Amino acid sequence: MTENLRWDPELTTDPHGRSLFRDPVRAGLVVGATVMAIGAFMPWAEGHVGFLPKQFGGLDGAADGLIMSGFAIVLLVIARSPDFLESADGARRWAPMLIGLACLALWLLGRQQAEMAIHSWEEDSGGGALSIGWWVAGVGTLIVAVAGSTASLRRRPGEAKVSIGAMGLARPRRSAIRPISAAIGGTVGVVAGAAFALAVFPPITVGAPMVFFGGVGLVFGSFAGSSIGRRLVRLLG
Repeated sequence: MTENLRWDPELTTDPHGRSLFRDPVRAGLVVGATVMAIGAFMPWAEGHVGFLPKQFGGLDGAADGLIMSGFAIVLLVIARSPDFLESADGARRWAPMLIGLACLALWLLGRQQAEMAIHSWEEDSGGGALSIGWWVAGVGTLIVAVAGSTASLRRRPGEAKVSIGAMGLARPRRSAIRPISAAIGGTVGVVAGAAFALAVFPPITVGAPMVFFGGVGLVFGSFAGSSIGRRLVRLLG
């Protein structure tokens, strides 16, 4: 029985044999992704209509919590793989930061949906409030956003150093400006489209419109971000 419960050190080492816990950024991604996934499956708002208990969670509405848990799995893979955290350029390098920002946007949208659910309960002579699940998901999301941004921006060997306090960060290469701008524009577009759907449609029917307007926002936001990135590259020469 004791033999079956022995700790396997391979579970916390990357393919190069280094411990994940010796790198604060890797550890931050693992901890943040785990906490975020736990919060995603907890109730985000709880209340009542008369004597009937009500709750709204990450799997309700547009299922923001389900998407966040999917991102959490991706982040765990990233934390274990040196291809992302040691890549000098390209999509792999900037993926942790962009995923962290996307999770932050989903978390904020989740609050808006939870508050709309609470409002619908209040209209039926009930009430409610945000619950611990939304805060747990938020703690994980903030850790992921900070750790992911640090993972993408920290200096690789041979790169120019930008001193910010005690941190050694790297200047993004010109080749990375356009994809980063497109990704940020797409994220802003998704948030704007989803927020528009939440403001126009009633909570009971908002799921499909959020997917539609969020998709439209993603497409137009990506094109706009790519265009801005291309102009920045030309401006920088």
